[in-house]
Amino acid sequence: MAIYDILCEVKDVREADTGICEFNGFLEDYLSIIETAEGKEDDYTILSQLFEKDHNLKICANLRLNINKDAIANQIIRYKDSFKLPKGTIKCPYVVYGSFDDHQKAIILTLGDKEEYVMAKALYYVMSEPENEYEGTRNEIIALSVNRESVDILLDTVESFFERNRKAGIVQRELDAKLFLNYDEMYELAQKIASYQLVNLRDILAKCDDKEECINSIIANWFLLKKFSYVQYMMDKNNLNKVHDGNVKKQRQVAKEKCDAIGFVSYSELWKLVKELR
Repeated sequence: MAIYDILCEVKDVREADTGICEFNGFLEDYLSIIETAEGKEDDYTILSQLFEKDHNLKICANLRLNINKDAIANQIIRYKDSFKLPKGTIKCPYVVYGSFDDHQKAIILTLGDKEEYVMAKALYYVMSEPENEYEGTRNEIIALSVNRESVDILLDTVESFFERNRKAGIVQRELDAKLFLNYDEMYELAQKIASYQLVNLRDILAKCDDKEECINSIIANWFLLKKFSYVQYMMDKNNLNKVHDGNVKKQRQVAKEKCDAIGFVSYSELWKLVKELR
């Protein structure tokens, strides 16, 4: 099945107890829900402009994703605590999708700057894992972050990817180049995000009422950053052909090093920290 058909069948929490997202339906209907919602001002402003671009778009909000522990990349990443996460811990803020004349497309959308772009790409790598419900749709999806200042990039991307049906890989690489000087800058930012969480663990945990949910979120973030660092490097054909002379083993070794550069604290140590805070 193509991505639009798959997403149309996703149940949200309004329809069933087993719903795996907060909302799934037409963008126009979602806008009417968040128009006066506290904390959704930026979401409404940005998504309203998207609606003006195309009145037929649909949106899936807070889509829960699962980690396939048997996926080869996840076995190589070897972050075992991520396999302990409850199903649906990883949430994709928005997936905007549509069906056009002869194709179906979707954009994973996060709100923010460069940091959120890295997270959006990480979510794409989870969503496009083999042997899940979205398998076979990786060429129908791209990832993007947006804020009030970068709405024009989003609208241009919708026109390019949705309306003109340009290839996902080409559009994604163009977006990469607009936001980053090179991929090393991306990897460094991923490490910076992970380090910030590591250094500020006590404050993060202290501010959370639900400690278990907070710990799961922390682990999910580290997993996403590891996932991004490994898969992004492995997907870069320039690395394979020019840096490693076609040697996949060497490429995989460097990808693993970038993944391992994302520091973390174990699940048990996180709970020890919680006890110390009491």
